[in-house]
Amino acid sequence: MLNLSLTKYYAWFLLFCFIFTCISSVLRTFFISPISFVLLILPYLVAMVSVLYLFLKQQKRAPTRREMFKFAGMLNLLFWLFNFVGFVLVVLWMAIQDPRIWQYLVTVEPNPQLIALISLFIAIIAVPFYVITLWFYGPQAKRMAQHMFG
Repeated sequence: MLNLSLTKYYAWFLLFCFIFTCISSVLRTFFISPISFVLLILPYLVAMVSVLYLFLKQQKRAPTRREMFKFAGMLNLLFWLFNFVGFVLVVLWMAIQDPRIWQYLVTVEPNPQLIALISLFIAIIAVPFYVITLWFYGPQAKRMAQHMFG
């Protein structure tokens, strides 16, 4: 079996996440709250499908079962790390202007109830993202490859 490095696809995913997060953030300002909430998940989905398209075009095949699981796990992990780094950078940027923000975050963060709530929120979103990614990089990728390459 072919041992392909997926690192470049992960880098593409992060680039696409950044671009589509910037675009969706601007678009969120124009929509009411319930509609703008949908734009929170859009960067992941568009970046994930874009990376799949790149993979299919470059490899001329659908991902193997092993690659499918690697993609699903890593793209999900990279998405959450991307968001965490963005959160930390925003807090640091705001703390430069007002140091009380950092102090407030440090005093609130150790609260176990808040950490449990945040963990539950992440799990509620991460599990469907993982399943959707498995479907896209599994059965859907096979259909796309069949359609693209015959």
